[in-house]
Amino acid sequence: TKNGAGSLLARVFVNRVWHYHFGRGMVATPSDFGKQGGDPSHPELLEWLAHDFVEHGWNVKRLQKQILMSATFQQNSNFESSKAEQDIENKYLWRFSPRRVEAEVIRDSMLQVSGLLDPTPFGLGTRDPSMNRRSVYFFLKRAALIPEMLLFDWPEHLVGVGCRTNSTIAPQALQFLNGPQTRRYAEGFAKQLDMYPSDQSKIKSAYQMAFSRFPTDTEMDLALQFIETQGTSYLNDGYEVSRAWADYCQSLFSLNEFLYVR
Repeated sequence: TKNGAGSLLARVFVNRVWHYHFGRGMVATPSDFGKQGGDPSHPELLEWLAHDFVEHGWNVKRLQKQILMSATFQQNSNFESSKAEQDIENKYLWRFSPRRVEAEVIRDSMLQVSGLLDPTPFGLGTRDPSMNRRSVYFFLKRAALIPEMLLFDWPEHLVGVGCRTNSTIAPQALQFLNGPQTRRYAEGFAKQLDMYPSDQSKIKSAYQMAFSRFPTDTEMDLALQFIETQGTSYLNDGYEVSRAWADYCQSLFSLNEFLYVR
């Protein structure tokens, strides 16, 4: 691909796919491969992947599989001071850098876990923030953007965005604590757990649905204590215990494990 037709396109495309999986491309400026852009951190790897990509018919699925099955992608995110001293930005990928998922993924994940997701494909979009379809079906109007999406760095839609910003601000936490849409998803999540007979089985299922793992013994004990305390408080005030489960589900949405890829 060094001098052939489409060689630059192959490099740019491979770098974009790498960027989407790692949060940073081998060239840190995915929209600028010119003299004002960044130098590749792994030039030989970029060249090899681009060449292999073209040689195998520009097969995107094959490229994705190569990256996802690599030892580099499958590293843990543990921090090591000795390595950080040499490469604090993790430019050379000595670990997997934790990164928050995009606004659309956060919303779609909550819809999926709550059982409220409408998977119907195609059709018209909408500006209704209460819709249950995937976020890609939001109809965009500059004067009426979706506040919940903007909180999590929804990009400017009138220009190309090579790298999204990733902020951490107090209103994001408040959205999970007090947002009406988050509460609606939490109530749907709690209803998903009604089919399980015991508190322990509900908690195990909640962790499986939200994090694809079982809770630790400590997490199980804390959850049981929370449900008992919160449920008793609601009963004393004349409310149903189901509110305690909605509170618990809402707390799971607020955990970093739900919001970050590690």
